[in-house]
Amino acid sequence: MKLNRNILIALLVSLITIADINAEECNYQQSVSSDFSYRDSLSQYSSPNYRDSWGPRPAHYPAPTIPSACDPIKWQQQRIVAVAEKYIGLPYKHHHIPGFDSGDGVGLDCSNFTSWVYNYGLGIKINSDITKQANTAGRMLAPDEPLQAGDLLFIRTMNDSRISHVVIYIDSGHIIDDHASGVKIREFKGWYKNHFAYARRLID
Repeated sequence: MKLNRNILIALLVSLITIADINAEECNYQQSVSSDFSYRDSLSQYSSPNYRDSWGPRPAHYPAPTIPSACDPIKWQQQRIVAVAEKYIGLPYKHHHIPGFDSGDGVGLDCSNFTSWVYNYGLGIKINSDITKQANTAGRMLAPDEPLQAGDLLFIRTMNDSRISHVVIYIDSGHIIDDHASGVKIREFKGWYKNHFAYARRLID
């Protein structure tokens, strides 16, 4: 028995409507931060022992549960931005974890910040050394690939001799990083844009 054209169109419209309803059920803004209190209750370090002024190494956080109604890529991208924004105001310090204080206050440096955000947010551990992170975190994007929220952008020194900084991409005009004045959302311009080397993506 063949379905006539009108029935097929009606069926297609109903399927599209159901898909739209399911998509609307995802509250990205609320869901990406819903477990922050739980994660904050976990120990930041795997062992309290440490050998230098950078403090203990971070614990490995569990991967989050992505709501079934949410697009997983979009959710993870928004999750990373939300985690990064959670630490706005955190000072710049050469530490492995944000809660460590050796007497000069708490804080993180640029690559420990990006490493921490991915660990805390998605349970993904990446190397916190800037050079190793620039070579191994996720995959390197081709020069013509559009940037997406959550991408790591690596910045060269003023004389372009080496990679010296890493930031998290938010949108075409904004990045977030931990620099001399601490964690802030900054405009993607000036030194950041002029000395941008390449990007790496962990969310695919």
